[in-house]
Amino acid sequence: MTKRNLIIVIILLAIIDLLAAGWYMSRKIEATGRSQNLFGQRDSTDYVAEADTVITTSQADLFDQLQHNTYYFIANNPNVAGDNSTRYASIKHVKVRWPLKVNGNSDLSELNKELIGKAFGNTQTKMKDARYVYLNTPAFNKPIGEDYHKLTSAPTIVPVYGNVTQVLVYPYMTSQRLLVMEIDKVEYNGNTTSENSIFIHYDRMKQRVLSRLDILVADVDKENKLLKVINKKIDDLNKGRGEGRHLQHALNVPAEICCSKKGVLFQYRHGTISEAPVEVLIEYDKLEPFFTPEFKNMQAQNSDYKIYDDDIKPEPINPTSARQAPTSTSSVKKSYGTHKKQYVKPRYKSRRKYSGARRRSGYHNYSGRRSWNRHRR
Repeated sequence: MTKRNLIIVIILLAIIDLLAAGWYMSRKIEATGRSQNLFGQRDSTDYVAEADTVITTSQADLFDQLQHNTYYFIANNPNVAGDNSTRYASIKHVKVRWPLKVNGNSDLSELNKELIGKAFGNTQTKMKDARYVYLNTPAFNKPIGEDYHKLTSAPTIVPVYGNVTQVLVYPYMTSQRLLVMEIDKVEYNGNTTSENSIFIHYDRMKQRVLSRLDILVADVDKENKLLKVINKKIDDLNKGRGEGRHLQHALNVPAEICCSKKGVLFQYRHGTISEAPVEVLIEYDKLEPFFTPEFKNMQAQNSDYKIYDDDIKPEPINPTSARQAPTSTSSVKKSYGTHKKQYVKPRYKSRRKYSGARRRSGYHNYSGRRSWNRHRR
């Protein structure tokens, strides 16, 4: 036997010994009941958790400057012959502070699509195009076809005949993992004013929009338990509210939610648990059983919360009423809830408070001026 053949035999014997040792150890582990199927035993969420624990850098988000655009429209002919105050009029306001970069990424096609669809209700791919389509479509209180024209200055908004529609888009909160954009919609229809807020949640690390189902588990039993948690918080809040101002128990968990710094704000619309829209804050630790595994893992790594303090608020319903004298505070309180039509001076508050519940109300009247009570969370 040559020296070369001897070396080959030694190597083959060594390989056989290693294979035998590996087989012996696997049989021993299996006999003790500690074996694990590498492909069947691991849950898919394990891989999600491992992927989410990858450390990535976080860069500050970049937003465009606040832009305010307004279009004015008025009917060609009065509704009552000879009375120009009965011309149907429409004012449309759009205020946006649009995201340009999120965590250093400027390709925000998914976020832009979601914001455009929820804010302007169209399918344009660019914000400027979507805004133009929205602004160029008047909202009259009565269909008048094409019998209208544009104005270069604001018309006088008269009850019944005047309509003012506003859309505000701006960042509400950011953190290491989340960007929350707020969309406020306010409409005066000639009689009353309705307001609604929508929140878009965006994963800054994975660059994708989170739906409600990505945050809260879709389970009937857990939904009922979550409703009990919300109603318990409402009971606690009612202890600090005066007679006649108590919130009613909620009948369901609202569809609209907002992740904030201390917890989740559940958005109850006008007339559900109060005469005005109300937000009920439930702290994150109380909501942990109701979060999806993905969002629970995201929150475990989340930090560096920042609430934006931009003073972005709706415009007065009737700009021409700014020169009128306001009524006293006592007359405002007296008329609230009775729908008496008096002029009310707008009152703005620049910061939102974490009171657990927030009512966003405004009194509307013949002059069209709005008392906007907007608390920053």
